[in-house]
Amino acid sequence: MSTQFVTHALSCSLGRGVISLKGTKNRPWLEISRCETERPLLSYQSKLLKQLHQGSIDYYKDRISGHGFYDKERFRFHGNQLYKAYELLYPRDQRFVSRDILEMTGKKGLALLWVDQGRINGRRGSLRGKYSSEEYRNIAAYMNELGIEANPHSNQLTTIEICLSRSGLTLMLDIVEDFLPKGVYNGLSRRRTMSGTSLRQGS
Repeated sequence: MSTQFVTHALSCSLGRGVISLKGTKNRPWLEISRCETERPLLSYQSKLLKQLHQGSIDYYKDRISGHGFYDKERFRFHGNQLYKAYELLYPRDQRFVSRDILEMTGKKGLALLWVDQGRINGRRGSLRGKYSSEEYRNIAAYMNELGIEANPHSNQLTTIEICLSRSGLTLMLDIVEDFLPKGVYNGLSRRRTMSGTSLRQGS
């Protein structure tokens, strides 16, 4: 069993990646789709999966027509070592981002999670996805453990996002640049905001 493979597969599955059991044999497949402008990140994730897995794999890649100017690119990956990743991330066959998972994937996993779900709002940051209130608390607690000032934000019904302070956002972006290869998280991604303004403007 390759611990590095399992860790990378889990890191890919904290955001957009989905591991699901398919077919009559209930084999685990990891699927990730991205806009074609994010091809370097998709290629990085798939390349490491293939390099780190021990044993035979099944791998398919295709394009999905988008609603706008750009299409989406997708890959689907199967290997026997995905069973362990599924077992850890999908207890009772439902995804749950626990503190154990976050500590296992570490800063690299957090970097990939931010690339998928993070946003820059002015000089602060936010992270929003399909997570339960407990998962949001787990992610925020892990961020704070790393020195990233982060607080879950709720409406009247449930937790809807994690808000990062200005200093927390700076630390988060530093982690992304430290743990992902150059070109994967490029300047356009770094400036991704709700208002269209750059974090670095006026700094």
